[in-house]
Amino acid sequence: MRQLFRVLIPLILFISVNNIHCINARDGKAYHDIGKIIDTVRCIANSKYSYALYLPANYSENTRWPIIYIFDPGAKGKLALSGFVPAAEKYGYIAVCSNNSKNSLSGSELSEALNNLFIDTEARFSIDSGRIYTSGFSGGSRVAAMIALNNESISGVIACGAGFPGYADFKNIPSFDYFGLVGNRDMNYMEMCDLEKKLDNMGRPVELRIFNGGHTWPSSDLLEEAVEWMELKAMKKGIKKNNPDFINTMFGKYNQKAVSLSEQGKFLESVCQYRYITKDFPDHKPITKIKAKLDSLLLTKDYEKSLKTWNKNRSFELEIQSTLIEDFNVRVRTEELSDSNRNWWNGQIKMLKVMETSKDTNKQAIASRVLMLLNIMCYETGRNYSGLKRFNAASICYQLASIVDPENKNNYFLLARTYSLNGETDEALRSLEKAIKAGYNNRQSIEKDSAFMPLQNEKRFRAVMLQLK
Repeated sequence: MRQLFRVLIPLILFISVNNIHCINARDGKAYHDIGKIIDTVRCIANSKYSYALYLPANYSENTRWPIIYIFDPGAKGKLALSGFVPAAEKYGYIAVCSNNSKNSLSGSELSEALNNLFIDTEARFSIDSGRIYTSGFSGGSRVAAMIALNNESISGVIACGAGFPGYADFKNIPSFDYFGLVGNRDMNYMEMCDLEKKLDNMGRPVELRIFNGGHTWPSSDLLEEAVEWMELKAMKKGIKKNNPDFINTMFGKYNQKAVSLSEQGKFLESVCQYRYITKDFPDHKPITKIKAKLDSLLLTKDYEKSLKTWNKNRSFELEIQSTLIEDFNVRVRTEELSDSNRNWWNGQIKMLKVMETSKDTNKQAIASRVLMLLNIMCYETGRNYSGLKRFNAASICYQLASIVDPENKNNYFLLARTYSLNGETDEALRSLEKAIKAGYNNRQSIEKDSAFMPLQNEKRFRAVMLQLK
């Protein structure tokens, strides 16, 4: 693991500051509590870096343990780690989640954070070098995949809500298992479905679980299912002792799920589950019957109809995405949002909102995914242009964001901030008034933000501030 990232700073061993939620280190070893989450373990080399930790209740340095490195887009270590605790305890995994890795870090900042994380955990804990896993959600999922794509030591990836980084080279993928989890209303749903298909066509070990929900961490039950699958794969690869009882239990569980999906009329999902069974249990005695069931399902009119509907919906969703993204890019590039453009966007968003409340659950999910994509795209692009001091372009992003989600107070606040930085006093005050009307009430955030200094001598600004506590 140490060879993956260049160490950017010298290692200096020291005793970290102790508090009620922290771990001390002496001679590179940890004196730790086991069987519970520890919020903050400060890295030996640099206390700026830390991670949340869970060690199973029977942890001992006399045994080598599998480890899961977890990455959250907001660096919420304890929160992200908590979902893995039941599986980590049940199957005996060390689980750690970085308190530093997050969206918006530069490459060098991320590299340094990962360096310290890997080196510190190697120094402290008894890790099975053949069973190192990564996991993450959203941008953290891309970090987890990026690590595996650049390192032969990673045994598997549990990817939640996002796939590979955009620059991934599919021609030279190391040998790791990939388990995806995504909500059916997640903006990255289609990406995850397409990635699963692509990896499967390449003959790579991959499975995808879709749950009811949006862009969020999966439940602990689903994360436990992912860890169970990694256990199954480890036995198949011979890096974990074979356990026939466990294998039989998993076979029964997967088969029951496939049957249940078929009985519910979810033929696409049932076929997918039967396919997973044939890959996961190729030598199991009942597999001949499973293959026969799969073949018969593939020939049914119900399956054919379901597949046709899914492909039609996929094309429809991608077409909507493409149209909106293309116009978004034009608006930002030209830094212009005319009344006619605004009206067009209002019409498109109204159409999506109507779809979101329709009786067709597929249309509902499509609308939710597209609206979520637009929200994130407006926010992240606006933030990037603000950082570049291209405030006209940033204001276009936040104006469009306020059309996509007119009840979001933060969109108006960010728009007010951008206008103020760009010297557009009237627009800044108007947007700030809209933010307050929508529920924004954090007076201190406005008073302490230097972006609003140009407004402080404005009578209208003082009147606005009087509305806040």
